Amino acid sequence: MIKSESIENLKSIVDVVDVIGNYIQLKKKGSNFTANCPFHSEKTPSFVVSPSKQIYHCFGCGASGDAIKFIMEYEKLSYPEAIEKLASMYNFQLEYTKSNNNYKSQNILEKLNSFYKQKLIHNKTAYNYLIDRGLNQNTIEKFSIGFAPSSNEQLEFLNQINVPINEAIEVGAFAKGENGVYARLIDRITFPIFSPNNKIIAYGGRTITNHPAKYINYTNTKLFNKSKTFYGFNFAREKILRKKEIIITEGYMDVIMLHQAGYTNSVATLGTALTNEHLPTLKKMDIDIIVAYDGDNAGINAALKAATLLAQNSFEGGIVLFQEGKDPADMIKEGIDLEPIFKNKTPFIEFVIKQYIQKYNLKNPKQKQEFVNEIKQFISSLPSLIQEDIIQYASQLSQIPKSFFNIKQKNIQNIPQKKIDLAEASIIKTLYENKTYINEASEYLSLEIFNHHQEELKAIYEEKFENPKLLDIVLNNDIKVLTYDALINSIRNLLIKYYKNKIISLRTSNESFEIIKHKTRKYQYLIQRLKKGELIYESDSTF
Repeated sequence: MIKSESIENLKSIVDVVDVIGNYIQLKKKGSNFTANCPFHSEKTPSFVVSPSKQIYHCFGCGASGDAIKFIMEYEKLSYPEAIEKLASMYNFQLEYTKSNNNYKSQNILEKLNSFYKQKLIHNKTAYNYLIDRGLNQNTIEKFSIGFAPSSNEQLEFLNQINVPINEAIEVGAFAKGENGVYARLIDRITFPIFSPNNKIIAYGGRTITNHPAKYINYTNTKLFNKSKTFYGFNFAREKILRKKEIIITEGYMDVIMLHQAGYTNSVATLGTALTNEHLPTLKKMDIDIIVAYDGDNAGINAALKAATLLAQNSFEGGIVLFQEGKDPADMIKEGIDLEPIFKNKTPFIEFVIKQYIQKYNLKNPKQKQEFVNEIKQFISSLPSLIQEDIIQYASQLSQIPKSFFNIKQKNIQNIPQKKIDLAEASIIKTLYENKTYINEASEYLSLEIFNHHQEELKAIYEEKFENPKLLDIVLNNDIKVLTYDALINSIRNLLIKYYKNKIISLRTSNESFEIIKHKTRKYQYLIQRLKKGELIYESDSTF
């Protein structure tokens, strides 16, 4: 963990105007700065940054916070990731607790990186390979490309820096086999794989000795999961967010050369096809996706899987296939302009249907039926609102009547609809968006006061902000976020309703007449005070 005193020292040197000014254009207005809000669409600037208070606030959507909160929201980072991003911006050295095993592991990988980079300088074969592929020196330095020598040399280096071999195995740099311990990467050009906050979490390597495995990556470790990691994402994230577009390619060299050519919103999957585990990273950015793969059979199959997955999850974007056996790195080296190719992408659903049309001979009755079955299965996996349009489209492309693609619609009449109590839901959404109100609200708003959304309120109080039912409310655009005064008034109205219901329930109570009389008067007294504008809550146990 990052030491709390280190975080406070960082905060003391940070200026919110400098930080936000790195992301959006600010204009001086009086003692403050203004801009169009980066968190919602607007034509008239309502986003204000206050140097004196060191905060920002949008009068349109209510977004507010300090420099750390801005980085978290803009770059979709966790709190520790935002702290580390901020520290890198200010060249500030954070201090970590000694128990931070991740930091220790990353430190080993950082030291290996320095070793690999030095080895690249002295290996002409590896260095010339990079130059021949079209990389310039700045690009080599930007991506920290290096070279892994023999296993013995790497073991000697570990001994020099006093790293126990078991720790090197734990981070994935070494492995243990029948013949003892050996380095994971040997005689390979090394590509460090970074976390979103610029920490090395693994390596990939490219052989220069004609090894049958041209590229290999570390296996999964506590730091690294290759099925959810994008190579180059740490370099591309800011451009992706600005452009609202990501280019996903197949390999290291594609990403590196695309960045060198100015396509700095490019990333790559790591030896795997696009998976469900990649989707959370893509979903939280709300962006268009271009999948840019080689036009060989392997690339087409991978593109088909990616297009299917992205279409099923309602992503916007399309597929680009590079023809003539060339990949993006080759084309950039030859000076080919890729912009028209990226603009001419094929939308995901269209790509899937066209690929299945090419796959089957529709003049053959058996293959025609197989095609129909494939398309029906694909269409049934899509959101129900667009299925009819896709059936029409598939029919037009294949020249097969629509009736062949009809899908049995699920009987949704008997599915219970979620009931939303707007008063309760608005309070919940307001507390979620303005977490500084939670402590005060909890003093007056117990779970029993809610009739419909107790689970969601409990999730707020317990800071379980990823509760699915809670997110149903938070992501519902029909539910509004209240101002502070409206929040207090809404809580007051709920309390009045709560005490009135208490009085009604006493009519069927088995308690003694005196107790019923006492409680009725107490509830009436509380209702009167609430109606006069006071905010008060007393449970039965305090009567």
